[in-house]
Amino acid sequence: MNSLISLLPALIVFGILIIVHEFGHFIACRLSKVRVEKFSIGFGPELFHWQSKETRFSISIFPLGGFVTPAGEEASKVSPEGPKPGDFLAAPVLSRIFIVVSGVIMNYVLAFLVFWTVFMIGRPMPGAVVGGFVKGYPAEASRLKAGDKILIVNDQAVTHWMDILKGFDETSGAVIDLTVERPRGNAKPEILKIQIKPKIETMRDPFGKVAEVKRVGITPDPKVFVKERYDILPALKKAWDLEVSYTVLTHKALFYLVTGQLSPKNLMGPLGIIQMSGQAAQAGIVVLLQLLAILSVSLAVINLLPFPALDGGHLVFLLIELITRRRISPVLQERITTGGFILLMALMVFVIYNDAVNLSILDKLKNLFHFNVRP
Repeated sequence: MNSLISLLPALIVFGILIIVHEFGHFIACRLSKVRVEKFSIGFGPELFHWQSKETRFSISIFPLGGFVTPAGEEASKVSPEGPKPGDFLAAPVLSRIFIVVSGVIMNYVLAFLVFWTVFMIGRPMPGAVVGGFVKGYPAEASRLKAGDKILIVNDQAVTHWMDILKGFDETSGAVIDLTVERPRGNAKPEILKIQIKPKIETMRDPFGKVAEVKRVGITPDPKVFVKERYDILPALKKAWDLEVSYTVLTHKALFYLVTGQLSPKNLMGPLGIIQMSGQAAQAGIVVLLQLLAILSVSLAVINLLPFPALDGGHLVFLLIELITRRRISPVLQERITTGGFILLMALMVFVIYNDAVNLSILDKLKNLFHFNVRP
């Protein structure tokens, strides 16, 4: 039952991401007067399909991607007389660039609109109420008490827990100044000024980089949440800032992976996304929407990488053609793209295996089938 609960939100998330991305390619083909032979959601054998005047729309058995097939895209399928009007290879180079990058553009548009919606609805954030203390840290011996609501950190008003952590990190002095509100039953809450000297610790960020952080040893009340909500225009700016932030973060992670500063074991594939989608759905529609937007940004960044078989790989060929005014042999492009696709499939197998290890799926399968491996 838990697997089904996780699978349904994941299928919805995957479906939206794929449809939006491929629709970008599809609508760009239409605008560029290039015929589309097939629009597929998923790979492999078709589950069902329907035929329009010129396009075959299908849903296939493996929903881990999709594709749009423009007419005359492959040199091997072009007639000996050469590309004809309506073929991809007959379109001007700028039109072909537009078709290639349109999927990525649509993913960025989707992410932005979803982030904007999330900020207008209000995303749940841990409140600014102290829930407890971490043993051995300064706050334990301070005047703070569980149930205190932190109002101000170093002259900056705070509304949720992330504001508090940000205030701690931006502290330049030796102590942190807190203004807290302490409930007193039916009486008016007491306002207190409290100073705490933070403990400086050296920690590693998710990319393994060493950084100094200021910790006082408090935890949020798990029962208290607030909604981070903004009006239309402020939400617009927050959505833009968050999209830029996740774009930079994804590029940073990819750079650390390529340079060996981040272990490939940190890669997450379809199985990990399925689990995350289930957890996000249980946390509420807003959390699931936020996950959808984050994945849409990641999909856009990855698709634009200059790697054969990805949109970015096709873009490299087209940019070379635009600059040199000479088309790279379509046959050579097909061979390079095929090689890139094989490498991508190998990477997909590794990522799925990595997911299986990280989620202990292999161990669960062994227990299910009573495998008993002895030395």
